[in-house]
Amino acid sequence: MNMLRRSLAVPRYGVLSLILCGLPAFGQFIPNRSFIPNRYTVILEDPPVSGRFITLEAMRSAPAVAYRQQIESKQAEVVKAIQSRNIRVTGTESTLLNAIFVTATPDRLADLQSIPGVLGVRPMRRFKSALNKAVQLMNAPAAWNLVGGQSNAGKGMKIAILDSGIDQTHPAFQDSSLTVPAGFPKCTTGHPEDCAYTNNKVIVARSYIRDLAMGYVTDPKNPAPYSVPDDYSPRDRFGHGTATASAAAANTNTGAVTFTGMAPKAFLGNYKIAGSPGVNDGPDDQVMIQALTDAIADGMDVVSLSYGFNALSGALDTGAVCGNPAGVPCDDVAYAYEKAAEAGMIIVVAAGNSGDDSYNAGAQYPNFDSISSPANAPSVIGVGASTNSHVMTPGVSVNAANAPSSLKGIVAELSDATFAPSQIGANSAPLVDVTTLGNDGYACTALPAYSLIGSYALIERGPTSAPCTFASKASNAQLAGAIGVIFYMADSSAPISPGGLSFTGPGVMISNSDGLALKSYIDANPGQVVTIDLAGVETDLNAYVQANGLSPAGPNQVASYSSFGPTPDGAIKPDLVAVGGFDPTIAFSSGMYLASQNYDPTLNGSLETLYSVSRYVAADGTSFATPLVAGAAALVKQAHPGYTAAQVKSALVNSAAQSVTTDDVGDPVDVEWLGAGVLNAGTAAAATVTAEPSTISLGFVKSGVLPVNKPITITNKGTASVTLAAAVAPITTAKGATVAVDKPSITLAAGAATTLTVTLSGTVPAAGEYSGAVTLTATGVSLRLPYMFIVGDGVAFNANPISLFAFGTPGSDGGTLFIQVTDQFGAPVVGSPVSFSISPRGSLTLESVSGEPACSPSSSPTSTTCNTDNYGVAYVEAILGSAVGSPTITVRAAGISFQGGATILPAPQINASNGVSDAATFLTPVAPGSYIAIYGSNLVDTGELTNASGDLETTAILPLSLDFVNVSFDVPSAGISVPGYLYFVSPGQINLQIPWELQGQSSAQVKVIVDEGLFGNVVTVPLAAYAPGFFPGANGVAAYNATQGNIVTASTPVHAGDVVELYANGLGPVNNQPASGSPAPSSPLATTTTQPVVTIGGQQAQVSFSGLTPGLPALYQINITVPSGVAAGTPAITVAIGGTTSKASTIPLK
Repeated sequence: MNMLRRSLAVPRYGVLSLILCGLPAFGQFIPNRSFIPNRYTVILEDPPVSGRFITLEAMRSAPAVAYRQQIESKQAEVVKAIQSRNIRVTGTESTLLNAIFVTATPDRLADLQSIPGVLGVRPMRRFKSALNKAVQLMNAPAAWNLVGGQSNAGKGMKIAILDSGIDQTHPAFQDSSLTVPAGFPKCTTGHPEDCAYTNNKVIVARSYIRDLAMGYVTDPKNPAPYSVPDDYSPRDRFGHGTATASAAAANTNTGAVTFTGMAPKAFLGNYKIAGSPGVNDGPDDQVMIQALTDAIADGMDVVSLSYGFNALSGALDTGAVCGNPAGVPCDDVAYAYEKAAEAGMIIVVAAGNSGDDSYNAGAQYPNFDSISSPANAPSVIGVGASTNSHVMTPGVSVNAANAPSSLKGIVAELSDATFAPSQIGANSAPLVDVTTLGNDGYACTALPAYSLIGSYALIERGPTSAPCTFASKASNAQLAGAIGVIFYMADSSAPISPGGLSFTGPGVMISNSDGLALKSYIDANPGQVVTIDLAGVETDLNAYVQANGLSPAGPNQVASYSSFGPTPDGAIKPDLVAVGGFDPTIAFSSGMYLASQNYDPTLNGSLETLYSVSRYVAADGTSFATPLVAGAAALVKQAHPGYTAAQVKSALVNSAAQSVTTDDVGDPVDVEWLGAGVLNAGTAAAATVTAEPSTISLGFVKSGVLPVNKPITITNKGTASVTLAAAVAPITTAKGATVAVDKPSITLAAGAATTLTVTLSGTVPAAGEYSGAVTLTATGVSLRLPYMFIVGDGVAFNANPISLFAFGTPGSDGGTLFIQVTDQFGAPVVGSPVSFSISPRGSLTLESVSGEPACSPSSSPTSTTCNTDNYGVAYVEAILGSAVGSPTITVRAAGISFQGGATILPAPQINASNGVSDAATFLTPVAPGSYIAIYGSNLVDTGELTNASGDLETTAILPLSLDFVNVSFDVPSAGISVPGYLYFVSPGQINLQIPWELQGQSSAQVKVIVDEGLFGNVVTVPLAAYAPGFFPGANGVAAYNATQGNIVTASTPVHAGDVVELYANGLGPVNNQPASGSPAPSSPLATTTTQPVVTIGGQQAQVSFSGLTPGLPALYQINITVPSGVAAGTPAITVAIGGTTSKASTIPLK
């Protein structure tokens, strides 16, 4: 059986009829619509539980339970009324909002609004994802010392990670010293199997992906037309959640470097709100709120959220200010998060990565007023990003444990290749020295066909006499099948960055001495697997900046991508900043070393993945600054169990260090950029005096509004009396206006509290942004409360094109386009005209958006002008034209032109006749677990293809999305909705594995989904337990002669007595069944539950093995001994199993 345990390249690359030569695709950005079509939140009249019972304890009281029952009873009546109108209800919420979530077409909104008890209806949005050195910079060791040292840091605290899941098997989350607390683990309601994704550190595993998958479904009895099935488990298939969880609470673990999370002994809760890349990329309003509600009910101490959506209104604004009926929140998610924070939940949210969005679009920097929702909620802790003191740079390592240490962590220089499948982590493959292929080592000429299949090529720079380009070398390697290139220098000069490569896969340059050493080793030890790790070497940031001429960038600066304040209603955000890595707009190398996943390399709609074969990546973003602050919040609560959420926030915010004074392009920064300062976990954990609120937002100041008074509650949480000196320290002085405190000092006994009033008085100063701090100081005590107010000038200065791309099928609603206009200080400009023009004329129609300022004209196939609303945002609806195409939309705002557009694609269509068949026999029925082929038209957006003829998946695990194509299988009568696992996509054909979950069903409804939103027609395919057949090969069946060691062809026929491997399909159930899309195991083997009968020329062959080929997904293999007595030639061969016999094929026999 040893032959079964080797990795066969033959079936993946040469035998199966479904295989075509291809590479992973990296196509265009998917223009996901910001507002989700047909998804709405229905707000009801009565206040939610949090509106009547304002603390977490009160919300759990008997009166609160009774009130909840009262709300839910009324909700049931409204649900009944909604359903009587044939509108689908997808969920309800009563704790933080009194709301019902529905799927309905826009023409039904007035009907929904008319139902008694309904206050208003709001569209749902699609939210998007926004440490060894990091914890040192944030002074974690000092905080650890206050709670008993690193071995006790975070102990007993529970941090909820609302993200893409957590890989609980990662070394970062293994801690045998922890004991699961009573009442845990807690798992997805109704799905106890999800508890398999917990351990003694990850104590919650909840997945909300079923809600996302059914979000578009309008008829619950017939989900097939609009279902988007996914991996419903808590598994992290993106890596973002695993990364954020490691920043918050990883135990000490080692990849390229050793690192520890901020609160290493804290428990983690996995609240999976984002699905698989390319399927259900981001959460919607419903799951954002439901996950938070569950975290509260589960008794989590801290919530960490690194997803958001551009804040387009004030977090607590309601009613007419945003075009809503009275009492309806303008932003239901921010409103819900605020209510939870006010009730006592510590919530930490990423401010967003939009600080340079306007500049990247051709407008001004910085992009003020770019905070994400729900980070804009006043009581949550909104976190921006600062730079780390190191970056992680590329390294090359031989994987073998006994390889010389000098061949591990070899310093490398990046090329401009498209790194894949991991973009920011590690990729591995066997390394081949091209001189062993008969080449001179420079690869300036063609290499033997298929000689580098699945391998990396080692190539020398040069030759000196007649050098060829790096592009030529890489091209020759790729044409031979290489999936990566390691260049080495021809002399002792420092490695350079190879450029001009049109290569998909990792490509780096190493020194001559390292290259020769590597060459010597792999020549002597063929087949060595080598890892190219973009995060393989730790490099000091100052040294990196100096070497690459990147000054003034450096450590401890505000990252220019970090979203800046103010909020749309003029409040201070972010509250503070923390290390978020480096800045990818300045250099490719990233600054945060994090845990990640090695399961699924698929890209999301933003062409991103955190996949890495090493299970570690380097990344940047406020996404990763946020969990550092969440971990610090857990340390503060551990040190001070009696602190309220507001007091924990004060400890973090008002102790912030003042060491960050510029951004990474050298601009001076103040409160508008970074809030209170940069996280200092040590001083936060030591804080004994708190202030509520912790920031003093004086808002947008206009004539006639002064004075403005802000009462601040100051509490002495210490054990001794304290006298605090109060003062105001302005950063910018406002002529004619004064910020003052009502008393110069405060004396507080232990446990006492008082009110300090901060007043802005005088006359309104000239237009500008004015900020500073109110300081409270005593021996051993220092608090800084940042304040800010802005006087706008009303002149449009900057514009941020948040969403300028429409998408859909001909004649459909392509979505809402919107752009934000601010003055030079960050104040929204109200009533500013924004023009939208279409080319070619008539390719789509622009219309006014209900509830927003009307456009003029209100509907136009050529151009229209729309004024900005109270938050400086102009909206227009794009109705797509009847023709397929890519029209452009030119937008002009604040005197700046922007280019938007529309993608109008035909819906994918499966052929009505023979559109789905077995991939080997091209017949129906098909058997679950086998390969099938789908035939039709427009089955992929051709803009996503790398190869015009089609793209092939080359990873071990089949993805749910390939080139942003998904395939769904629905059996409504059985409650089954599952995804297909893709192998090949092209405009006219898709090859995939039909999921094992369909076993026992007689038929399934199948459709193709393109670009996360184009739904194809639904066809019904018959299913059977067995549908045997052989895959065709070059001359008959696809087979490998294990006795002779070759592929079976007419020129290499089989002989009687030969042991031959036959590759088949549809052989039915197996023992040790792998998960759908996953490779078959090698120990124990996945054997068919029924032994097949194989005949050649009418004679039965001896079967020694029947099952799935080890290491490959879904490929059946039958090992036979060729019987004697069969006449030479091409005798017929059949396989029978489970009462079904295959159609006859042939096999060459001599």
